[in-house]
Amino acid sequence: MLLGLASGGGVDGRAAGRGVGCADGRGDGEELRRGAAALARLAREWGERRDCVSCHTNGWALAALPVIAPESAELKPGRAFAREYLTRFLDGEDEPHGQHGSVEGMVSTAAFLALSDARLGGPAHPVTLRALDHAWGTLGSDGVWEDWLRCNWPPYESDLRFGPTLMLVALGELREAGGLRAADRRAARLLADGLREQPPPGLHDAAMRLWAAASWPRVASRADRTAWRTRLIEAVEADGGWSMASLAAPDWKRDGGEPQTAESEAYPTALAAYVLLRTGASPDDAPVARALAWLRARQGADGTWTTRSPRRDGKHYLSRAATALALLALADEGG
Repeated sequence: MLLGLASGGGVDGRAAGRGVGCADGRGDGEELRRGAAALARLAREWGERRDCVSCHTNGWALAALPVIAPESAELKPGRAFAREYLTRFLDGEDEPHGQHGSVEGMVSTAAFLALSDARLGGPAHPVTLRALDHAWGTLGSDGVWEDWLRCNWPPYESDLRFGPTLMLVALGELREAGGLRAADRRAARLLADGLREQPPPGLHDAAMRLWAAASWPRVASRADRTAWRTRLIEAVEADGGWSMASLAAPDWKRDGGEPQTAESEAYPTALAAYVLLRTGASPDDAPVARALAWLRARQGADGTWTTRSPRRDGKHYLSRAATALALLALADEGG
């Protein structure tokens, strides 16, 4: 597969996001291109085989490719696939079955498409707006989606708080790129207030809230945000990475009963580095610089990063999210 990474116009008729490569030479443009190509391929294959959008694969690709490879040949069809997935349920052409068309699938796809729209310069696509309206229609008065899947597949399908934080991140970027409607702003307030009333069960949740609070400060008090940031930085391992054990909530259970992996891995390292960068850190800050160096040293020959599943060996799909977040962190390094 060839990626269209030459200079040129935008995608979907919009201004393209930041491309790969770093002007100061810290990031390796070739390693980012290899990673973008691998992520795009994995996202396309997931859609073709599973016929859905998932948080761990093509969802994060929707958010990442506009930044790391805005000229990718896979970007436009990937966005079209996500819109088609939403539309067939919104129009009633297909009935929800299993995880297809579930509340989690509809809400997370809407959020990832909103991020994609924003990172392509906005405004939100009409299908994205329809999906957001659908999300607000299923949102509870307590600011959570009660029917969100909780089937012990952390970090995305284990509790009710990932959805609100992901959506707030998306709405924050969409507000900056193209503005929000009154209904979106009302939903953002409800989501933020719901998070503020419930403490994060683990550091992964705290990191996501820290990211969301960069756009919506009402998510948490200044003292809480400072404490979460301090906890995140202090959780770094001696080698400069972060471990899944350091981010896990107490109820993240592996099928065999063993604890979460205590060694540094790509997903927790990439998430921590990217959240710190998105919330005011500089690539030159020591924890971030060490994390980026850790990531650069551990990219696989196929362009991806590997992370053990927090639940079941043989199902290491979180590696796809790790790849997307690692590429975003390395792209952010270039400023």
